[in-house]
Amino acid sequence: MSKYFQLLRYEIKTIYRDGFQLYLLAFPLVLLALSVFVFPRIFDIIGTDEAALRYTTLIMIIMLISFGTFLIGAMGSFLLLEHKDERTISTISVTPMGLSGYLRFKIIYIYVFAVISILIVLFGIKQFAADEYIIGGVSLFESIEAWHILTYALIAGMFAPTLALFQASFAKNKVEGFALMKMSSMAAMIPIIMILNTFKDGLQYVLGIFPNFWSIKGLMNELYPFESSANLPYVGYLAGGVVMSLLILVICYRMFLKKVNY
Repeated sequence: MSKYFQLLRYEIKTIYRDGFQLYLLAFPLVLLALSVFVFPRIFDIIGTDEAALRYTTLIMIIMLISFGTFLIGAMGSFLLLEHKDERTISTISVTPMGLSGYLRFKIIYIYVFAVISILIVLFGIKQFAADEYIIGGVSLFESIEAWHILTYALIAGMFAPTLALFQASFAKNKVEGFALMKMSSMAAMIPIIMILNTFKDGLQYVLGIFPNFWSIKGLMNELYPFESSANLPYVGYLAGGVVMSLLILVICYRMFLKKVNY
């Protein structure tokens, strides 16, 4: 166990030397600042146009709860790609921890940062700006409790290491990783289309191939319920998120090990 704590100390030290990592870790605070000070001003500009206000509010919320996790995943992929660039993969492989042990540590490391990021944004909005996110005279964040936020964070956070491994498996270096990150940012945008009428019923599950769909859909149904007989209960969406995230995470984990061992 001590070797993992030593590795954790090393990883934390590298954060202070890498401005990009510092920026990504600070991004949850940027999102929180936007949600408290900027987005409410946009709602004021829209004014009394109920339809525009409803869709804008929902889109803003989905962006807030999805992009933080995406960027933590991007940070994780750059950490893994750094080893490819510096050719330290072979060195890690011969350590007592081994490459698979190091990779499991990285998965947990990225996951914890993603969960913390989500908690900062959602608890921050609920505490400081809940009254700004209103549809039809109802405050959306008053409809969820602390346990909703906590369980959402625990499941949604799984998307970050999955994305990190996916990007690091296909990119050969940081340059390719950055390009792939821009392409895979569409995965963070996909949940936004769930607010369209087309995806309110059974067709919503077409989006289920994206692991972040499940937890986001579950939370959005609690914030602003879309009545449909095809909807699952909140815990049902979380369960779907666990299954899909673990499935894709295992596939990406094995893919990364296979590629770096060639």
